[in-house]
Amino acid sequence: MGDEPNGTARGAEAPRARRRHRVMQQGRIVLGPDTLLPCVVRDLSSAGAKIVLARPVRLPDAFDLVIAAHDLRTVAVRLRWQRGEVAGVRFATADDTT
Repeated sequence: MGDEPNGTARGAEAPRARRRHRVMQQGRIVLGPDTLLPCVVRDLSSAGAKIVLARPVRLPDAFDLVIAAHDLRTVAVRLRWQRGEVAGVRFATADDTT
């Protein structure tokens, strides 16, 4: 685990640039065509989210996150940090490469 481009270690949270909203929405992490991992979306901003898993699972650097809110939406995300069953993700942008 090395440093992230912004200079923070992968396990450390970066300072927030956008306002976050506390939510409790059901989510699913897409790990493959037949593998969905349930989670709860706890904080949400225009740039990313904090998710909580039922148990600690090592998440990949990039994955799709399905969020059930007023509608069902799937977003591509990048893992920013993870501590046990809690993780922070940022929404992928067109500049991201896989």
